[in-house]
Amino acid sequence: METNEINSVTAQQMREQLSDLLNRAAYLHEPTRVTRQGKTVAVLVSVRDWEQYLELTAAVREKETGDKGQAGEAR
Repeated sequence: METNEINSVTAQQMREQLSDLLNRAAYLHEPTRVTRQGKTVAVLVSVRDWEQYLELTAAVREKETGDKGQAGEAR
């Protein structure tokens, strides 16, 4: 799998492969796209990857708003 590709499974396949998909997310950091009726409805990722995503989006938001979070400043 190339670095920008993501594994994709149907909701039914997810139910059948849940243990394996959880292990791949948790230990190999392989996200999995879950589809229902051909549309993406969720993405399974590890907690670490999700937390990194949240940190990154917070940093981008701070940069966009100019909020540097300096001590003593009201936000």
